[in-house]
Amino acid sequence: MYGVKSDVKVLQVVQNQLIKTTWGEPSTNVDYEFKAMEKGTLVVIKSYGFSQEGEDLLKIINDNTGGFTTVLDGCKAYLEHGINLRLIEDKFPSK
Repeated sequence: MYGVKSDVKVLQVVQNQLIKTTWGEPSTNVDYEFKAMEKGTLVVIKSYGFSQEGEDLLKIINDNTGGFTTVLDGCKAYLEHGINLRLIEDKFPSK
């Protein structure tokens, strides 16, 4: 969307359990862990290997957390209810 893209390399896939990736420049690690729950699946995302420090590190952690939360919220609504919440368009409307 909006011409934004990132290079993502998939390092490992364990069906129904884990996807390990690296992405971006400089490259960081992102692991997606899937845990079966009584009423669905819990997704835990771990992002690590940042080169930033101090305030710059806090900013990128905050940005990543917000971004992953937005994407997961949209995926959940679509997969479970067939609703496209258009979260990215609402968060970053084109000008």
